[in-house]
Amino acid sequence: MSGLSGLSGLSGLSGLSGLSGLSGLSGLSGLSGLSGLSGLSGLGGAQLVVPGPLISNQDGIAGTWAPPPPPKPLKAGDLKNLELWSPVVRATLYHFEVFSRLGAELDTSGKAPAVNIYHLETKSQAGKPPKADYHPLIKLSRPDIKTFKEQLEFIHGYEELRVDRAPEIVAQLGVPMMFYSSIAFLDQARTPWTIELIFVALRLAYEMVMQVKNGLACKRPIEFSPQIQPIIPTPDHGTLPSGHATEGSIFAYVLWRLMKESGSATYKDIGLYEQLMRQAERIAINRTVAGVHFPADSAAGAILGIQLGQYLVARCTDEKKISNWQFDGEKYPGDQDFSIWNVVRGDKANAGELIPTPYSGKQSGTQTKLGESSATLSWLWKKALDEWK
Repeated sequence: MSGLSGLSGLSGLSGLSGLSGLSGLSGLSGLSGLSGLSGLSGLGGAQLVVPGPLISNQDGIAGTWAPPPPPKPLKAGDLKNLELWSPVVRATLYHFEVFSRLGAELDTSGKAPAVNIYHLETKSQAGKPPKADYHPLIKLSRPDIKTFKEQLEFIHGYEELRVDRAPEIVAQLGVPMMFYSSIAFLDQARTPWTIELIFVALRLAYEMVMQVKNGLACKRPIEFSPQIQPIIPTPDHGTLPSGHATEGSIFAYVLWRLMKESGSATYKDIGLYEQLMRQAERIAINRTVAGVHFPADSAAGAILGIQLGQYLVARCTDEKKISNWQFDGEKYPGDQDFSIWNVVRGDKANAGELIPTPYSGKQSGTQTKLGESSATLSWLWKKALDEWK
């Protein structure tokens, strides 16, 4: 397992300079800006500091120094302390909880290159390092060139939608908060904890997508034909899986699970699940319309996004096991367009479950053991859940 990248370094978190930018959620429209989550700089935003007036002010009002009695110390490790920290600090803690339990490894033993994502199960031992063992979570393999070449026909066919879809495509270049907020009542003043949870989900999706993109190194549509001519700049990383499909799917899934688990009659039987999943599908297809993704990219991304959504909810809710899945790119039909309903069930009885297909299904073996729960993630989940009750 030496190839496993533990991700615990989280070097990319330097871009998380705050959550204050969330006050104007309508401006956070899109997904691709997730590389630094720089829009998160404002929830606890630092005020402009002008030292000179503060120095003269303190000199004028503090008076003779009189040491006060020391305050009582905070209880170490108390989850209540989380509310005292800034959203930026909390985001760092959430992300460490997630990524310190994940690993990714390139597998070249099969016919097609694949990337395995693993969960690290840990068991505490008093006074000793915890016992740890990696378990498979999801495996994604690369389609062959013939499949991608055949799928160019879909990109060409979608070109007639470019004029109509262009405003949406541009608005979805960053975090698409306003699109999901038009379906579910998301608002910084009303649902701040839900928004913090959603950004944990999006960061999880982004980091795992980049691990898979780097490993599989699939070429973009523009490299197959000079006639594709995308209407937005082609991102400078691999095409499969689609980041927008992954992030859109995890956004829809986690938000739906949160509202469902609240038990509120307000959100029962009003079609929330269908609308959220359709939104994820439209965001993904818009990337094909734009000329930067194949339908196969969206299928792989949606499977990855739903699986990561199930994983995150499990880590938040103390579930002990989760099924491990795979996307077999070599078996994806070159003549098949993307539909969210080819990936996830839409019926009420099994809503949210991934669908076994010739190109996707559960990996052989037992379910993935998750081990000890994350108290920090559970705390955030409960805070978000209360907003929907």
